Amino acid sequence: MKTLRSILSGPKSLSISVIFFTIAFSQVSAETILLKNGEKTYGTVIDQSTDTVTILKETKRQTLAKSQILKIIFKEIKDEAELAKLFDAEKKKLNKDGKKSEKEEQLDTILLEQMIKENSYKAVQKRLALIEKYIDEQDSSWEEYISANRNPWEPVWKSAILPGWGLSTMKHDNYARAYQIAIGLSIVVAIGGSQAATEQHNKAGNRLSKILFEDPVTYAQIQGSGITGASIVVTKMQSDSISEYNSFKSKEGQYENYSRAGLYMGVGLYLVQLAQSYFLGQKWATHNIIQTPSGEAVKEGFNFKSNYMPIAAGGASNLWEYRTDLRYVSTF
Repeated sequence: MKTLRSILSGPKSLSISVIFFTIAFSQVSAETILLKNGEKTYGTVIDQSTDTVTILKETKRQTLAKSQILKIIFKEIKDEAELAKLFDAEKKKLNKDGKKSEKEEQLDTILLEQMIKENSYKAVQKRLALIEKYIDEQDSSWEEYISANRNPWEPVWKSAILPGWGLSTMKHDNYARAYQIAIGLSIVVAIGGSQAATEQHNKAGNRLSKILFEDPVTYAQIQGSGITGASIVVTKMQSDSISEYNSFKSKEGQYENYSRAGLYMGVGLYLVQLAQSYFLGQKWATHNIIQTPSGEAVKEGFNFKSNYMPIAAGGASNLWEYRTDLRYVSTF
């Protein structure tokens, strides 16, 4: 697995007492910090300024004034007797102004710089290990995905076969799902609208058949019965039949509009996701670009290059020619 390494430089000045222990451990160490007022605290020294020291304590940053610090020990000490002995020993090294000699302060500065470097390096390593673990848990194929040789047209033909597939290949899963859902709904609307329009068309056809062939017989029977107001009844029935027929035709037209709208939207979204797959694919495949020592951009594999150039430089010649080069580029 590929790893990243960082070397963080420590600061350049400090005037407090430090003991540096070179010990091996897998996690970031915790220092014991003795204060001049007799108290103690634990934390990881990660930075300093002219007047302060920054420690990491239970994932939170805390700033301590250098004037309050008696000693920083590069290990975690819980034994009270040992702490009391160290406290007394350090107190004796202070002069009447509460300071150590210049030589000891310089040594303390060097030791603390090394301490901060060590802690910074281990903090970075620990964070990188957590990041790699998280990425592996999310997608175990991430290293293969990053290092694979990419063809910018791959997302396009994949999206042409299955909408969103090419975008998903480039890890644009949100776009892929959005297009798949939207295109899927468009297809449902198009098919559903078409089926509903067909149903209304059949109903209108049946209604028209009755108007033309069945209803006239019924109307004749009613008018021949001699019932008072038979003509009014027949007229009302004719009006209702025509109104029902027109209703079916109107609904048929509405559902056809819905079907066309769904179809147009689906086709439009299909073309849009193809275009997006193309443009994102160009960027997605840029890691295949290699720069030669002369600064020319090429790709690994076969490279074709054509130039239209004059046959001879200078002079009065106006003769030009095409030159085509075929090269194979590999990295090692």
